[in-house]
Amino acid sequence: MGLLGGLTGLVSGLLGAVVGLVSAVLRGVLALVLAVLATVLLVVAALLCATILLLPLGIPLGAMALDLYGQAAKILTGNTGPERTLRRAGDALRARRRRSPI
Repeated sequence: MGLLGGLTGLVSGLLGAVVGLVSAVLRGVLALVLAVLATVLLVVAALLCATILLLPLGIPLGAMALDLYGQAAKILTGNTGPERTLRRAGDALRARRRRSPI
């Protein structure tokens, strides 16, 4: 059982590393897309704010663009709710496996 448990742990660790790498790349791409979209929205908001009549449209659009920058930063750092929940569940399973006598 010791050899099988060690092999299972090794495979689990390797799969976790691969999934973590893919997750990091996808987070980076999504953050880049959101940042580009936020930049475009910010430029449009600046153009709208340049005209007095469209100022009420430009200010909320600029606020939304800044919020998108914040969302991109949050995604890039990996501080999202579902990821945190999955990490906690994985930690709980690992702790339970260490405590079991099998």
